[in-house]
Amino acid sequence: MSHSNQHFIPSSFTDLFKDPSRPYAKLSEPFDVILERYDLCEDMAQMLCQPSLNMMGSMNITETDVLDRTLQGLLINPDIVSPSEAKWVLQRMSELLNWNVADLPALLDQLQDAFSSKSTSLPAAHPPHTP
Repeated sequence: MSHSNQHFIPSSFTDLFKDPSRPYAKLSEPFDVILERYDLCEDMAQMLCQPSLNMMGSMNITETDVLDRTLQGLLINPDIVSPSEAKWVLQRMSELLNWNVADLPALLDQLQDAFSSKSTSLPAAHPPHTP
């Protein structure tokens, strides 16, 4: 039995591994790699649900604020999840929480752009002074 018959990976996730200009081209990674990435991202989305609700309640902030803060946290270290995977995690988390955020993909793109421009405008860290 092949791997594809044993596991379901939604197309919203496999699309992350496709070239949008070549929709019928092969995926950019082997199935095993995509499955591993999917498992990580799905687990992360599930894990972030309760902390997100707690953040909304304790900080009295909106769903959009939670998405912004969580995306910033995920984007800090792209070695863990790529920016596209981070946005997928938040879309999945929103789905699990039944959040109805208007035009969520566009909002996540805006939040990512704001994070990127903020992080590139920060001054570079100075090395410690050595006598």
